[in-house]
Amino acid sequence: MKKLIFLILLLTIQLVSAQITIESFFSNPDKVLPGETLRLRLTLENVGEEKIKNIIVKLDLSQIPFAPLSSSTERVIDEIRKDNTKSVNFALVALPNAESQIYKVPVEIIYNETKKTSLISLEVNAKANLDLILDTTEIVKVNDKGKVSLKFVNKGLAQIKFLKVILQQDPNYEILSANSIYIGEVDVDDFESEEFTIIPKTKNPELKFLLEYRDINNNAFTENKVVNLNVYTEDEAKGLGLVNQNINWIFIVLIALVLVLFFVYRRRKKHDA
Repeated sequence: MKKLIFLILLLTIQLVSAQITIESFFSNPDKVLPGETLRLRLTLENVGEEKIKNIIVKLDLSQIPFAPLSSSTERVIDEIRKDNTKSVNFALVALPNAESQIYKVPVEIIYNETKKTSLISLEVNAKANLDLILDTTEIVKVNDKGKVSLKFVNKGLAQIKFLKVILQQDPNYEILSANSIYIGEVDVDDFESEEFTIIPKTKNPELKFLLEYRDINNNAFTENKVVNLNVYTEDEAKGLGLVNQNINWIFIVLIALVLVLFFVYRRRKKHDA
């Protein structure tokens, strides 16, 4: 029994006196885009009382969107003396579908009879990319009242949040609807649709929009966008057959009515004679 206790105490002393920790880590770049590569350096320190040999360092990438690039996720350090440090390097690539966020990376450190796991972090920072597209319009000519439908398309790799759209006042058009709309979230590779009611005052006016939103990391963005609206003059719309020329039909009906009344009048006059 005493021998067993002695062995346990001896093993405990050895484990306490032999400790490896991650002193620091560094990635270049510090924020990576989806599909981009990075260099990761881990610096390990021996904070124990003895020299430690055959230290294995492993990255666990099984639950995060990173992969090793032209190498494995395991490194071996021959030895680290007491109070000394040594570094290991890894080449990684963020997968193309990696979402913009901070990922925790488990790092396994194995030496002697010890296995411990520490956490480091890598950040994917995909750029937001919001596009504004004219979808449909009811407006044909100047001074027509109608709705303009727009699509707000997320073409980037990061979710867009808190999207607010403002149609700015301009002499070239009159805004009849609310000029400010809150949309909220627009997912990656998706779009949201909204519409405004306006009266164009000039031919082919430019609709001026202010977009305010945040990305997944809460970074704020403000963008000015312009949408070109094709609007014709009255004469151009008539020439292209885009408007009904009702006045011609009214004129024809009036002439026909006059002729009918004229023939009825003459017939009655002959009959009376």
